[in-house]
Amino acid sequence: MKSEKKSFFKNFPLKLLSLLIAFLIWLIVVNVNDYKVVKEYYEIPVDQINGEEIESRGYVYDVISGETVDILVEGRRSVLDSLSKSDFEAVADLSKLSYTDTAKISVTCKKAGYDNKITITVKDDALKLSIEEKKAKQFEVKVDTKGSVADGYALGTPEISPSTVSITGPESLIKKIKNVKAVVDTSGLKGSKTVEVAISLLDGNDENVSFSRLDIDTTKVKVTIPVNETKTVPVKFSTKGHVANGYMLTAINEGIDEVLVSGPAESLDSINYIFVNDIDIDGLTSDKTFERVISDYLPEGVDFADSSDKVTVEIKVEKLYEKSFKLKSEDIIFINTKSAYDYKVELTGPYEIKLIGLERYVSNVDLAEYGPVIDCADLEPGTYELDVKLMKQGKFTINKSGTAVVTISEKEEATEDTGADDNASGENGSGEEE
Repeated sequence: MKSEKKSFFKNFPLKLLSLLIAFLIWLIVVNVNDYKVVKEYYEIPVDQINGEEIESRGYVYDVISGETVDILVEGRRSVLDSLSKSDFEAVADLSKLSYTDTAKISVTCKKAGYDNKITITVKDDALKLSIEEKKAKQFEVKVDTKGSVADGYALGTPEISPSTVSITGPESLIKKIKNVKAVVDTSGLKGSKTVEVAISLLDGNDENVSFSRLDIDTTKVKVTIPVNETKTVPVKFSTKGHVANGYMLTAINEGIDEVLVSGPAESLDSINYIFVNDIDIDGLTSDKTFERVISDYLPEGVDFADSSDKVTVEIKVEKLYEKSFKLKSEDIIFINTKSAYDYKVELTGPYEIKLIGLERYVSNVDLAEYGPVIDCADLEPGTYELDVKLMKQGKFTINKSGTAVVTISEKEEATEDTGADDNASGENGSGEEE
């Protein structure tokens, strides 16, 4: 034993030095092969916690930047080689926002025992939010159809269930929504169709608005599209009231005279024309254009099936023109007279005939052409106050003032020569006396 002990401690310093040298060589080798490195990990998802604190105050938020984060990790090569992106956890606490609505992002390693082996540096540790007031609004769902139904058929008024949807979200996004639509394909249909379709949210440019930041009570609606037979019916127009005094309604120019309608057979059988009767011309002194929607005048159960249901009605109004004539006795002609009578007329005071009508019909009238006459049919001798009439009618109305007194008398017979008769009688008489 002593001999072995002496052998072990023989050259002990040299042996210790060799062990130390071996350890140093090992340490050098280890450090050469497992040196410290820096590795970058990209797009680590950031978990947002305590966001309910923002929502509890009546606000909603959206992440402007910082939904993912890039990090630099420093550590031994062997340690980093054992780590992947999924071993890191990034968290932003939304209850600790700065005055710029920014939350700090912190990143930790989920593997136990690695915290003291690595150093993590977050490249951009700020999660930036946009915070807005939460708004809720109801929108009417409108139906759009694509494709054409079969010939001889037309679409009726769609029925939608539900007809409105309630949408909640950021105020700016709610304001962006202008229309909520459901699109139904009606190509080749010959009968009614009921389908369930997804709705679309559209902005003012008919571009889709994303659902991602919105809460919607339903994203689908049930749409029933009636498909009915068609019929062409005439359209009649009527005015109410009167144009101003001194003016005349000269024309009603309608944009259409017939339209295409659709509906169940029994409804179509009951409609023979469409009556637009509310064109109010009361007091008009000039032309006026009215616009009407034909579908407003359809009976219940009948739908408009033409390309456009708006019609323009043009009312033409013209000022009346007046032309006056002062009559003389010699201007008047007697008609329906008897050859046995004499006819004389005397005008007491001025006798005036006034023609009232459109200028084009009145301005060039020659009274002689229209023949002012007095009708003496069935009149016996005597004195009468009679009306002066015109033999020829024109496109005007006639006002008359004055009095025409007509005297009718029997014509006197030719006087015979009675002197000879008297002499003859006298002679005959004296002869008898003799």
